[in-house]
Amino acid sequence: MARKIDRRQGPDLWIKLLTWSGLLSGVSLVAALFITAVAKPEIETFFDRFYDLRLRRSWDLELMQYLFYLLLLCFFSSIGGLIINSKRKRRKEDHTRASLIVMLCISIFGLVQYLILVNKYN
Repeated sequence: MARKIDRRQGPDLWIKLLTWSGLLSGVSLVAALFITAVAKPEIETFFDRFYDLRLRRSWDLELMQYLFYLLLLCFFSSIGGLIINSKRKRRKEDHTRASLIVMLCISIFGLVQYLILVNKYN
């Protein structure tokens, strides 16, 4: 019985693109979370009331535009990664990357919430 020899030289271009699309999706999603934390309305604390400080009561719509673009970047890089993954999945041990699916769902949810919020303020 002849043994099969694994002739693969390591990850090819498609696997590298798949990895980079996952990284790009993750980084853009984390950046979107940080921007959301900065853009949301400020919550009044004891010290704000004590010192009579003025707080921003609405979302910062200028920062929200950056959030929108980051969520779009996450969406499209996740879609691209899933397309590459579906075309590349040929062997039994190849698997679908769940992280791309999760980031796609989160970016869709974020984009819908963004559109609802922008329509509320316009």
